[in-house]
Amino acid sequence: MEIDMTSLKYFVLICKNKSFSKTAEELFITQQALSKRIQKLEKQLGTQLFERTPRGVTLTETGRYVLSRAELLVKTYDEFISDVKSKIDKEKTTIKIGFAPGTLQILGVKAIIEFEQKSRDIHIEIAEFSDIDCEANVLNGTLDLALTVKPKDLSNFIYYHLIREKLIVIVNKANPLSARESVRFEDLKNEKLILLSDTFRIQPVILEHFEKAGLVPKIYFKSSHDLKVAYDFVELNQGIFIFVDKLTHPHIEEYKNIKVIPLDDPTAHWDAGFIVKKGAKISKAAKRFMDYFLLGKNKYIP
Repeated sequence: MEIDMTSLKYFVLICKNKSFSKTAEELFITQQALSKRIQKLEKQLGTQLFERTPRGVTLTETGRYVLSRAELLVKTYDEFISDVKSKIDKEKTTIKIGFAPGTLQILGVKAIIEFEQKSRDIHIEIAEFSDIDCEANVLNGTLDLALTVKPKDLSNFIYYHLIREKLIVIVNKANPLSARESVRFEDLKNEKLILLSDTFRIQPVILEHFEKAGLVPKIYFKSSHDLKVAYDFVELNQGIFIFVDKLTHPHIEEYKNIKVIPLDDPTAHWDAGFIVKKGAKISKAAKRFMDYFLLGKNKYIP
């Protein structure tokens, strides 16, 4: 005799609630689906568990006996599942990974979940930090690795390059620059700049380009992290925003007076990759995670 454990658990819950409708609501299923589960259980046991009357349902004598045995069985089963899961979790290697803003969006949450599903012995804990905090947390051991913008100072890190994206300029359509197909940094010398705060590595990259062009940028506003605030300023024609091409699209379509223009500079790009602490031992789990993306998912061998 095969007994469906889910149906048995539903049976115990119905008896506890003394109601099919309340139990169905608690389980987020229809009452009809719940009734079919109980009918399936009755068929498996070869006996009727409930007596159906105009005033509701009551347990049959056999139903009361099944309940007395089922409560202990369900409890034992739940404890068994919990114990096994706990043991498996303890045997897993946990890797703590930090992501700088935008990197998780480009890498893809789905890809990370796929990796974890393929690597049953690895548990991943992820968190988002600014670029600078990613570096600090890798150095102090809070993170095993981080996906972040390439650090300017690599003396304390090993850097594994993964992503390169072009920089673009976001302008108001009333700005004369909007008529151009592309712009150079020299074209931005008289423009008010909207940048991200100093905790994001993209800012020094942008400022270095102005310095190379012999220009002093006119910084109007620095946003802590909210792109919509930066877009709002551009929408009101209160400055231009330099950002990463692939990271603009989720929000920018909401704005009607904004245009994206490519930067005509082959060195104007945003580099990001994995960083680990130099001299620290990289766990096999952490290396497998990086290899999954560095080598390409199709070439990865777990």
